[in-house]
Amino acid sequence: MGEDMRTCLPAPSPDVVRAARAYLTSRYAAGMDQVLWELIEHPLPDLDAIDAVVADSDRAQRGYGDQPEPVAVAAALVVLGAARLEVDQTEARLLDAAQASAMGWEQIAAILGLTVEEAEERHRQLKPRLDDPVAQVLPPRPYGPPTHRPRAAARTSDR
Repeated sequence: MGEDMRTCLPAPSPDVVRAARAYLTSRYAAGMDQVLWELIEHPLPDLDAIDAVVADSDRAQRGYGDQPEPVAVAAALVVLGAARLEVDQTEARLLDAAQASAMGWEQIAAILGLTVEEAEERHRQLKPRLDDPVAQVLPPRPYGPPTHRPRAAARTSDR
């Protein structure tokens, strides 16, 4: 299996990701997302911010507005890189959990629809991404205690 393009892309720095999220949120947040941004600077969810830029571009291509500014597209690409990193890290931790729960590579590969070699290679490619710094966004919890352990706490408690 050739090198996966997702693991070739560098992880954006947390400061750049935070700046990109701030830019996109200040430009695209509406309703409760706008209130959360104004009150506690909680950014839009990454995929919502990316979708807002894509939707602007789609509308412009149909003749209903202007194309998003290049800085918005650039910010969305940075946020996409951060989202990809988080998914890669989650997948690496889940593959570790599968192995720790006594699942063999044969079972893991069958579930993922890969060969054993492809599944093992995927794990080898994703494992180093666990060391890349992530610009975490914890969800605001205005009511009651957390119902689950946030990902950031799960990562830091195991190291």
